[in-house]
Amino acid sequence: MNTRTPKYMLIKNEFVQKIESGYYRPGDLIPSDNELMRTLNVSKSTVTQALKCLESEGYIIRQQGKGTFVTDRSKDKINLSIYLCPMEDNEKHFWVSLIEQFNLTSSEFSVTPTFLTNDKVPLRDSLLQSFTSGNAPDILSLDGPDVPYWAYMNSLLPFDGYMDSSFLSSFLSPIVTQGTYQGKLYHLGYTESTLCILYNKELFHSLGIRIPTSAEDAWSWDEFLNVCHTIQAKTSFPYPLLMDSGRGLSPKSGEWNSYAGLPFIVQNNGSFFNDTLTATSGYINSPASVAAMNWLGELFHKYHYTHVENLSAHFPEHFAMSLSLPSAYFQSRKRNSNIGIIPLPHGIKAASPHGSWGLCMSRQTQYPKECCEFIRYVFSLQNQLKISQLTGIPVLKEIYDVMDSFQAGSGNSNILFSQLRNTSFTRPQTPAYPFFSKQFSYAFYNVAMGADAQKEMDHLAQQVDDHLYRHNYYQQS
Repeated sequence: MNTRTPKYMLIKNEFVQKIESGYYRPGDLIPSDNELMRTLNVSKSTVTQALKCLESEGYIIRQQGKGTFVTDRSKDKINLSIYLCPMEDNEKHFWVSLIEQFNLTSSEFSVTPTFLTNDKVPLRDSLLQSFTSGNAPDILSLDGPDVPYWAYMNSLLPFDGYMDSSFLSSFLSPIVTQGTYQGKLYHLGYTESTLCILYNKELFHSLGIRIPTSAEDAWSWDEFLNVCHTIQAKTSFPYPLLMDSGRGLSPKSGEWNSYAGLPFIVQNNGSFFNDTLTATSGYINSPASVAAMNWLGELFHKYHYTHVENLSAHFPEHFAMSLSLPSAYFQSRKRNSNIGIIPLPHGIKAASPHGSWGLCMSRQTQYPKECCEFIRYVFSLQNQLKISQLTGIPVLKEIYDVMDSFQAGSGNSNILFSQLRNTSFTRPQTPAYPFFSKQFSYAFYNVAMGADAQKEMDHLAQQVDDHLYRHNYYQQS
């Protein structure tokens, strides 16, 4: 070797020549550090220096546990921005891995993620700032019921005309329903959800509690109260029912309060808005709706069957039941095999929520074709199998025939699917929903703390109707 040039530079230059000549192509895996040390007869520090130089100049990317890959350095390459709001750390890891893999294999464009949370700055505020400043991302994740608001604000670009019918027909129908506003499709959910009760299998068997095995076999409200009474009387658990896997209930719990509370109003033949979504008075504060809220409130302040304070340390190791999202089960079962799923209790009729987060195109994007290509990549069977392992409920019809855990023998999964097929409802599809949901969250919390349900629902209806009036009932100009 030339002694005037450091060894690591010679190695670096050799790789540059091989990459630029096409010997190594974008996405190719280059030899490991140990293999380079052996074949080039150099030290580990020399190899490390050479690879650091290559990485700093954009020729390679090193992925822990996977290896070192050649990047695409095309100067004209488009870069898409995407805002994501993962609910859990493992969901963030899924997105990081997916985007890294896409960037390694895509020669036309790359994707750069920005991860947002609701912890410090509400997601809506972050998005408003981005759109009003003209710096909106190309793609963004939204919770399903928020789509009408952003579509009304002309912030979203519909998928119509960009996505072919064969691709869209691969989704479960509730996913398409949730993402549609005013006849146009703006949102494709990458997860689906419902509400269920997780239970301690050993405890239930020891107490002789009947365990429903299907949505049709679910407890009635009265039977649910009897189960709570039995657990309270015969065990030392602080509460028979953990709320939201122990997180409790807070006026700032985001969409959880609405997701958990609204189904019981529907179950009691109550409602939220009129048919034209222009009024809530006489609906959210109707006798049926108020009776459902009163029943919910008594679970907290009268019977002490559940709680508002944070008891998340009790889940999943020390609990009797929990009102939870299915994702809590799928993320906990590796640590605790003693957890089962029970369908949501029913009132006069059965009703369960559905809908979750999905992807939208920003109206400000200059690259709708590329956005749709990446979104189709997200919904590849392989990627959806991966995220379904985190959330438990797939959004593609084909997955039901592919994943072993979703075959007929999986009772827990069948309960969830049965609820989605037979009892699910879509939350009100109106631009007023984010305001409605926020006010409902406060009302639910106040009722849980012992406030009069009728007064709280009357106040909620007045606030929402005033909001609708101020916004001209969200009529399109």
